Amino acid sequence: MSKDVVPLLHSLDEVYSPSARKEEKNRWNNLYEEFQARFQRKPSFVARAPGRVNLIGDVFPAAIDKDILMATAYQPDKGSGTLAIYLQNVSDRFAATEFQCELQKAESVKLIHQGDTRWANYFKVAIKGLLPHLPSNVKEKGGTLNVLVDGSVPPESSLSSSAAMTTCSSIVVLNALGAREHIPRKEMTEVTIESERLVGVNSGGMDQAASVFGVPDHALFVSFVPTLSAEPIQLPCCEDEAYTFVISNTLKVSDKKVSGPFQYNLRVVETRLAAAVLAVALNVDANIQALKPSYRNTLRAVADAYYSTYPDSWHALLQDARIRDVYEESGKEAAQLEGMLRVVEEHLPKNGMNRAQLEVATQLYGEAFHEAFLSAFPVQADLFYLYKRAKHVYSEARRVLDFKALCTRANAQQNESPDVYKQLGSLMNRSHESLRTLYECSCAELDTVVDIARKHGSIGSRLTGAGWGGCAVHLVPRNKLGSVLDALHRDYYTLHYPELDQTQLNDVLFATEPARGACIV
Repeated sequence: MSKDVVPLLHSLDEVYSPSARKEEKNRWNNLYEEFQARFQRKPSFVARAPGRVNLIGDVFPAAIDKDILMATAYQPDKGSGTLAIYLQNVSDRFAATEFQCELQKAESVKLIHQGDTRWANYFKVAIKGLLPHLPSNVKEKGGTLNVLVDGSVPPESSLSSSAAMTTCSSIVVLNALGAREHIPRKEMTEVTIESERLVGVNSGGMDQAASVFGVPDHALFVSFVPTLSAEPIQLPCCEDEAYTFVISNTLKVSDKKVSGPFQYNLRVVETRLAAAVLAVALNVDANIQALKPSYRNTLRAVADAYYSTYPDSWHALLQDARIRDVYEESGKEAAQLEGMLRVVEEHLPKNGMNRAQLEVATQLYGEAFHEAFLSAFPVQADLFYLYKRAKHVYSEARRVLDFKALCTRANAQQNESPDVYKQLGSLMNRSHESLRTLYECSCAELDTVVDIARKHGSIGSRLTGAGWGGCAVHLVPRNKLGSVLDALHRDYYTLHYPELDQTQLNDVLFATEPARGACIV
C-alpha cells in the first residue's frame, strides 16, 4: 500500500476553487517570471500550503484559497552532505537571506532572533525538525536550494500564516531531496507542529493539520486523541441557495508576548485549573494520571475519566429526556458533554477564585501549585474565572459535534433545505456569544465586524483564531455576498482604515471556500 504523502498535482484547476483560479494563474505566472529573473533559471517545482479558517471550536477548520507558495530549484551536489539555501521573498518586507545546513547535524542550523531576515526561521525550523526523520542516504545528499516565497495569507491575522510557512518549507525540503515518498502526511504534520514550537509558537497542531489535509468543499474534524487524525466533513449541498464564507480581518493585532499574561496565557491556565479542580471534586485524579502527559491537564480528560470511573452516571443521564434528545441528534459524546455542563454548574463557583481558594480546591499548595499551573506561562491575575472558562469549553465542544452531526445528517439524507445552513449559522452565532461572554476573548473590533455582517446578510458570524483581534468568519448566502462585503467596507474599513487601497483591502476582506490542502505543482 502506498503511503499517504503530499500530492503532486499538474494543474491549478486541481488546486483552487473556480472563483480564485483566474487571479491565482496570474499570480503563479508572475512568481515563475520573478524566479527566473532572480535566479537565472526556471523553478523545478512550486510547493504550496494554505492558511486556514476555524469555522467553529478549535478542531473544526477548513483550508482556504490564500496560501504560501515556494518556487524552488535544486542543484544536487551528491555526497557533500551540505545544503546551501538561498531564500528570497517577492515582498520587500522580508529581506533575502542565505544559510547552510549540514544534513547530518540539525544543530548546524542557527536561528536568528533579530533583524529583517528572522522570517527565515520558519524555513530553518522545518529543516531542523525533518532531519531526524530522513533516511540516512538522503542526509548524504547536498547541493544548492534556490527558493522564492510568495504569501497571500496575511501575517498576524489568525489565518495561520506561520503554520502555512513551516508546512510549505517542509514540503520544499522533502521534495528537493527526493524524500517526499518517505514521509507520510500525518508524520510530516506532527513534525511540523513540533518544528514551529522552535520559533516560540506554542501551536496545538490544528493549524498544520488544516493546511496539510484540507479538502475542497469540506471542513476537517481534527482530533489528537489517541493520535492525530483529520476527518473530512462535507459541507451540505444546497442547490436552491448557495453559501460561501467571508473573512474580515479587523487589523487589531494582539501581541501575545505583551498581552499573553492577562489574555491568552491566562485562559490556558484557567482551563487547566478548571480541569484540576473538577478532577479533585469528582475524585477522578488518579485515572487522569494514567493518561498521556499532554492530555492530562485538559477538561476533556476530566470528562473521559469521569464517565469511565462512574459508568452509572452515564446510565443515569440517559434517563433525562433532554440528554436523550442530544444523544439521538449528535451522539454519545455530545450527550456526555451536556452532562459535563451540569457538573460544572454543581462544582465550580461562578465568581472568580483567588490563589488561596485554588490551592484548597486543587489540594496543591505553595511551590507545588506554582509548578503545576504558573511555571509554564507568565500570568497576571488576582482572580481566576474557572466556571466561565469550563462552561465555554464544554459548550463549544458540544457545538462542534452538533455542527458535524448536522453536516453528516444532511449529506446522508441529501437534505438541500436552507434550514440546515440556518442551523449551522446559529451555532456559529452562539459560539461567538460564548467566546465573548464566557471565554472573554473577543474585542470591540471583532464584535463590530460581527454585528455589521449579521445586519447585512450573514447568517452566522464568529471570531476565528485566538481572539483579542485578528479575523472573524461569516457564513453568507451568495445572494447576500455583495451586501455583506459592501457593508464591511463602508462601515468598518472606510471608517477606521481609510488609507487602505484596493489591493490592501482585498487582503483583509475576502470571500473564500474550503480549499485543497498542501501540494506540489
